[in-house]
Amino acid sequence: MKAWIGAMALVGMSVSGSAMAVDGNDLLGWCKSALRTTDGTDKSNPTFGTGYCIATVTSVMDIVYGLGEELPLKYRACPPSGGIPYGQGMRIVVKYLEDNPKNLNHEGTVLTMAALRAAYPCTK
Repeated sequence: MKAWIGAMALVGMSVSGSAMAVDGNDLLGWCKSALRTTDGTDKSNPTFGTGYCIATVTSVMDIVYGLGEELPLKYRACPPSGGIPYGQGMRIVVKYLEDNPKNLNHEGTVLTMAALRAAYPCTK
């Protein structure tokens, strides 16, 4: 049941706000800005995009890692025991998006899941 609820939450995140469909192009720029803000190298006020990146990455991390083995294998990510910091999650997403520009047209939440799965694949 938890897996179903988690899967529905991810689907909801990816299709909600159809007037504001955020793809990988948006997410990449926003997450770079978020990292500069959290690292302290950007002293300007955080933007909507900065908040959107942080919310997307942290939400997907919480759902994917929180449900763990209750998710089907193709949706799982298996981080090291103890998890990873959210900032590291944002770096993983930025690297994945930069390394896979052909996928930037896909929805941001889906790409965030793909980035976490690529960084921490599960074998069982």
